Formats: sequence, structure tokens, C-alpha cells
Amino acid sequence: MSHDAPGTGQDHDIVIIGAGPAGCAAARLLAQNGWRVGLYDKADFPREKTCGDALIPDAHAALDTLGLRARVEQLAYPTRALRLISFDGSAVSVRGRTAVVPRLQLDGLLLEAAREVGADFRPGHDFQSVRDEDGRLYRVEFLTESGKVAVRAPWVLLATGAHAAPIARAGLLERHAASSFAVRQYVRNPRLARDFDQLVFIFDHSVRGGYGWIFPGPDGVFNIGIGYFGSAEKNAGLRRDYEHFIAHQPLARDLMRDGVVVSPLKGAPLRTGLDGTRFAEGGLLATGECVGTTFPLTGEGIGKALETGLLAAENLLAHAAQGRATVAAAHTASLAALRPKYAAYRKAELLLRWPWLANMLVRRAARGEYMRTRLEALFNETADPANLFCWKTWLRILLR
Repeated sequence: MSHDAPGTGQDHDIVIIGAGPAGCAAARLLAQNGWRVGLYDKADFPREKTCGDALIPDAHAALDTLGLRARVEQLAYPTRALRLISFDGSAVSVRGRTAVVPRLQLDGLLLEAAREVGADFRPGHDFQSVRDEDGRLYRVEFLTESGKVAVRAPWVLLATGAHAAPIARAGLLERHAASSFAVRQYVRNPRLARDFDQLVFIFDHSVRGGYGWIFPGPDGVFNIGIGYFGSAEKNAGLRRDYEHFIAHQPLARDLMRDGVVVSPLKGAPLRTGLDGTRFAEGGLLATGECVGTTFPLTGEGIGKALETGLLAAENLLAHAAQGRATVAAAHTASLAALRPKYAAYRKAELLLRWPWLANMLVRRAARGEYMRTRLEALFNETADPANLFCWKTWLRILLR
């Protein structure tokens, strides 16, 4: 039986659905500015999340804005660079401020940071529907162990991640299929961890149309996994490809040789490229991975989830007094402004499916400063990625 939350009328200034990085970033900023934030999630925390766990420069910048970087660094395993290994074994390292934090710990910290400034967290609430009641308040329904619960607020922020069902329930879904898929496992190997200080990103023939990674984390535990340029429906043999990747890659074999597996293999869909979901409809906004903020090519999503959660909160703080239409337009424009960068990463994803192109790029970067600095700028987001993947750059690669 459905019943309303205690009280009548407005229960919160905003209902945020999803307590991952995007939802918690928005919740913390809004609560710090005096908003009554209701933060809802279907899970009980702490909870596992399939992820590569890597924090690259965009995540550090967002954590600085939130005032949380020092806290996160206390949990993190610091790394100094990203190492890219191509199909033929050629490799290059590029510098960057990087770190690894298991999502179990990171999400717990972000949630606590939202709660400490006043966000009202409600776990065990499975989002069911949202309805505009009167042009002033939204009615948001959740399913709990006790039945259906309804809450009301003038603003709603959807931050539910990549799964299509809650996006469809909110009426914002444009494409059901996820654009990528990834699986990962945790393996403890203190021996290998002693001298391991890079995020390793690998193109390998055993992962058809995808990539692999090996990231060192705290306590000698590595995050190892593979991802696909394409939805899970196009990649049926996930476990088989993962086992082939381990068998084929020397570094993966070394990790597993005397490593101890500490978690089962887990998979999750990814929404990439800023498409597949509408950004806003009136006072209902969407942010984070549910709108495809994970980068194509790399599958990096933590930083962009934090960044776009902050964008949503900033748009609300700046424009809420002007009404729903103004907020929706501002939010849509701020996310749309990111699209050229995502388009460049999508172009790179398409190009690097060709092994000979990937091999040539990595070899050129390993031999010369020109390509290495451009890869470094791409990784650190200090230059327009379109410049790396334009025809002039590739012509220079081919002719040198």
C-alpha cells in the first residue's frame, strides 16, 4: 500500500536518486548551501560497485572543489603515470596525477561527506516513478521493505548509473542498450605491488574490440579487468575473453602466478559518449553515468560523474529562483558543452580498434616527444583531444 512520507506538501528541496559519486557530489554542494536534500538509494551502504577504481586528474579536480581530496588520498594508492601497451607489445608511459581507491571505500567516503553537511540519506529505497503533480512539486515513489513510499520536492536529480530501468521509469531514456561493458576482479599480490606505480591500460587481441587494465590498489590488491567497445549483448564470452587476456598478457600472468584472488569476476554495463538519455525535463534533471558521462575509449567514469554532479548542483544554485525552464536549459547547455570532447574520444575508440593504427601511435609516442606530449595532454585533459585524432596528426604519424 502506498503512503506519503511524514508531513504534508514538500518533504525536501530536492530528491536525489542514487548515492554514487554524481549524486553525492551534488548532495554535498547543495546541502552546504542550505538546501534540504533527500538522498535516496536502493542499496544499503557500504556496497560494491564494478569499476576500475582509478582516479585521474578530472577526479582530483572535482575532489578539490568538494574539499575532499586530502581525505580520499588517505585511502588511495598513489600512482604516477598511465602506461599504454599496444597489440604488438610496444608501450609508452605518460605522466599524470593518478591514484586508485576501491569504490567500496570511495563511495562510503562520498556518502559520509554528503551526510555530514545535512543530506538526509535513505537506503533501501528502489526508485519506481516520478510525477509532476501541480507544476510546483514532483511526487517520487520508491519501493521499500515496508511497501511503497512517496516523497515530494520541487526538484529531482536522477543519478542512478548505467542501468536502463530507472532511467526509463523517469521518462528520460532514449536508448536502452548500454554502449560498453566491463568485467573486473581483485587480486592480492604484495610482491608485484612493491614496484608497481602506474595504471596499465592494454590493447590485446584476446579482447575483441576492447581493452584490458591492471591497476594497483591499497594493501597490495590489484584491480584487473577487461572492457568492450560495445554492449554486453555483442560480447557473450566475457569470462572466456578475460581468461584469454590473463593467459596472453605477460604482466597479467605474472600477477596471477602467485597472486590470491580476493573477489569473484563481476561485470557491469557502461553508458558512454553523453548520449542515450535526455539531460532534463522541467525540474527533473539527470547526471552522472545515467546520461553517459563515462568516457569512450578509456571507460573512465568517476571523475566525470563527480564533475557533472557538481554541474547539476551549480545550475540549481544559480538558476532555481528563475524556474524550471531556466534550470533545465542551463543544465542541458552545460552538459552539451562537453560533447565535443566526448566525440573526440569516440573517434579515438573507433580508430584504435585497428591494431596497426594503435601500434603505430604507441610506437611513435614512445620514440618522440611530439606524440607523447599529446597523449599526456589527452590523459590530463590539458588540451583539446580533437587535436590528437584529427587527420593532420595522423598524417604526421604515418609519414614520420
